[in-house]
Amino acid sequence: MTTAERTITEETARFIIDTNYADLPETLRAEARRCILDGLAVMLAGTTEDCTKIIYQYLGDLGVSGPCRVPGINASFPAEFAALASGVSGHAHDYDDTQVSSAPDRVYGLLTHPTIPALSAALAVGQEVDATGKDLVTAFCIGMEVECKLNEAINPRHYQQGFHSTGTFGVFAGVAASTKLLGLELNAARMALSIAASKSAGIRCNFGTMTKPYHSGAAAQNGIVAARLASMGYGADPSGLDGPWGYFSVAGGGVDEEYVRGKLGNPWALLDPGVSVKPYPCGSLLHPAMDAMRELVIAHDVSPESIAEVRLGTASNVLNALRYATPENALQAKFSIQFMLGVLALRRKAGIAEFRDDVVIRDDVQAMMQRVKPYLDPDIEAKGFDRIRSRVEVVLKDGSTLTQEAFISRGTPERPMTPAELEEKFTDCATGIIGIEAMTRTLEAVRNVESLRNVGQLLDAMA
Repeated sequence: MTTAERTITEETARFIIDTNYADLPETLRAEARRCILDGLAVMLAGTTEDCTKIIYQYLGDLGVSGPCRVPGINASFPAEFAALASGVSGHAHDYDDTQVSSAPDRVYGLLTHPTIPALSAALAVGQEVDATGKDLVTAFCIGMEVECKLNEAINPRHYQQGFHSTGTFGVFAGVAASTKLLGLELNAARMALSIAASKSAGIRCNFGTMTKPYHSGAAAQNGIVAARLASMGYGADPSGLDGPWGYFSVAGGGVDEEYVRGKLGNPWALLDPGVSVKPYPCGSLLHPAMDAMRELVIAHDVSPESIAEVRLGTASNVLNALRYATPENALQAKFSIQFMLGVLALRRKAGIAEFRDDVVIRDDVQAMMQRVKPYLDPDIEAKGFDRIRSRVEVVLKDGSTLTQEAFISRGTPERPMTPAELEEKFTDCATGIIGIEAMTRTLEAVRNVESLRNVGQLLDAMA
């Protein structure tokens, strides 16, 4: 049977079971190490958030325990519950990386946050099966690849009609990583993918609430459950992604097969087009504009008092997703153009310390948000959604206007974070969660992750 004759389900299953560490080019492994470090950073930062604490309470009330530790806390659980906790924590700040689009009709910025579902599942199952560092990197890369390629293949209406792709396609990252680590054979791998398709979930109305981070954790958890059930002989349709009742048709109205057929690992999505590491803990759709705003107020030494109005011309994909004009808390502020630009006007930064409930409700912040005026720019809309395009205009009270176009932010493949910047982000996220010595050990462990005897050594480093 040729590749063209296989279902996408089978082709994906074959890719998972046939791909090994030796198949990963060093450039891919290097990018994987960067993503793992960033993923651990945001997992640590999220441990203190209310949405994560409730998950810990939930697991405590269940009384579950197991061999799998969770970054940043002194507790261990069965693999699927450890992945749930890590996944929620990793997405709690909306600070985790973003998939980059490979074509204008694929909606960049509306794709997945790929690292956390893949890493949460790989860390948890990796501990359960005593996987090596090389095994971890292999499973992580496979999970990322399956998630990104399948997500781009589905009709873009999937996201536009209200699905949150981190939740819906994150489950395929979880099941792919788990399938590899559990050593499933071809038929079981097909069943695992089909079971995962029935567990795929997440809707965009929950943006700005605790449930958005839950999507990421549930995706990792459900992926592990699907792989585990399949390993025990649990049955499903062997082609659950395909056909009129398969996932692509039901959830998106169709699939562009050219995005996945013959493309798994060719090229690797982590290398081409790559992923964006977030410079701000909020929705990525405004990051280019946030960089532009920050650069304008710093370069021109703009005081908050001198600003009459901030105008943002952008496309509908930005305006539709960032829907909170007057956010009432930090979760809503992560999806508020008014807050993101307003807090930069006031503080010239927008880090974890800014995205706090007490900051959002401050009088000066609320007043500045009223001066931020987003609008649909038809010229920007006509250019497509492969990039996040915006125009920032800072209108000053003296009548002058500062303007900057924005379509590339820090952390993107075109403007990647340096190793020093990535480590700075890790340190910022980890401060107050683990000690300085643990930070140093973790940085060293990630740099040399492939030499680790087992995944547990990575968790030891963070203890």
